[in-house]
Amino acid sequence: MVPLIRALRRDRRGTTAILFAVMASGLIGMIGLGIDVGGAMTARQAFKSSIQAAALAGAQNLAQSGATSTTVSTAVTNWLKTNSATGFTLGTATASLSCVTATTNLPSGSSSSPNVVTVTQTGTYTTHFLKAFGVTSFTMTATARAAKAGGAGTPLNIMFVLDSTQSMNTGDTGCTVPGVTSPTRFQCAQYSVQSILKVLQPTMANVGLMIFPGTGTKYTPGSPCPTQPSSVPYLSSTIYYQIGSFTSSFNNGSGTLTDTSAIVQAVGDRGTSLAACISAKGGEGTYLAEVITKAQAAFPVVAGYKNVIILLSDGDSGASQAQLNNQSSKVSKQCGQYVTAAQTATAAGTTVYAVAYGAPTSGCSSGDTYNPCTAMQAAASDTSKFFSTNNTCAAPITANTVANLPTIFTQLAVNLTKPRLL
Repeated sequence: MVPLIRALRRDRRGTTAILFAVMASGLIGMIGLGIDVGGAMTARQAFKSSIQAAALAGAQNLAQSGATSTTVSTAVTNWLKTNSATGFTLGTATASLSCVTATTNLPSGSSSSPNVVTVTQTGTYTTHFLKAFGVTSFTMTATARAAKAGGAGTPLNIMFVLDSTQSMNTGDTGCTVPGVTSPTRFQCAQYSVQSILKVLQPTMANVGLMIFPGTGTKYTPGSPCPTQPSSVPYLSSTIYYQIGSFTSSFNNGSGTLTDTSAIVQAVGDRGTSLAACISAKGGEGTYLAEVITKAQAAFPVVAGYKNVIILLSDGDSGASQAQLNNQSSKVSKQCGQYVTAAQTATAAGTTVYAVAYGAPTSGCSSGDTYNPCTAMQAAASDTSKFFSTNNTCAAPITANTVANLPTIFTQLAVNLTKPRLL
């Protein structure tokens, strides 16, 4: 018996099996933890991306005129129905609207006019290996916020073309400009341009400004403002419409205007009370064809950039022969002339936005088949690019039926940029 006992003491066979049996449960648990946690993290990333995309879909809907919390929620729900993350058992997504001002470079908003959509959803990820250890699932919540505008879209060259005839010195009771009591139409137009300059990304846009009538010498704003030249007749041999030059130095990239920029000095900065250098000096009638042609010719050639003209006027083109430098052939059909100029720009690849600022439904020069309202509509590249402040000159697109000029320019900013995540 003694030799047998000694032999058994020296026998190590089966030791590994015993150790494996002891360690197996721990190893399986670690492998299960790695597989289930890894799978959950992968699914979570897809879940998060899905909610971000849903927030952008909601923000796109919010950018439309007449959007409500119901239409935004419907847009989010419809997107998630066909694009939800896989690997989760998903709860109901909620979409809420808010006005965010703490983050810069966003379109303006208020408690009654939200600019941000927040989407939240909870999902449950079911485990596989970890069920053996009592862990049957992981519950995760994803939240994403998106603003209806302010994101970088297609790089743009943008030329603002502003009516600065005497009619722009009349008041606009429907417009509110911070720090200005009873603003004129021209002051309202300048403030509206500021709202777009705040939202555009300097790395994605070059901007320029033209006013009409034109002047006999080129005008570049500065500090202090140089004296603004007087206007000269349209079609003069030497006539200048552009104020300063195209620039990408108009804000600091975070929505604060750069007050040393010539275009900002031209239109002013209500955020810092910087006074505008240009005013509506008038001096001539209204003739749009030449300035639209000049705007198209002034665009810099930048590979990959889209050219955009934003034309603001009442559209009533009817300058006298003397105001047209005595070129009698240009006196008749002046509204038709600027429609042709705008359509030529569109045919060359430029997008023309036409903002009819109080455009009447009668007027234009002799022989015109257009009135100011219909001419401005025809000048726009398509019906979605036409806006009007006059109820009797209604835009055919529901999303564009807003009458307040700053609100119109906020919608333009939405069109020129795209929703962005916050």
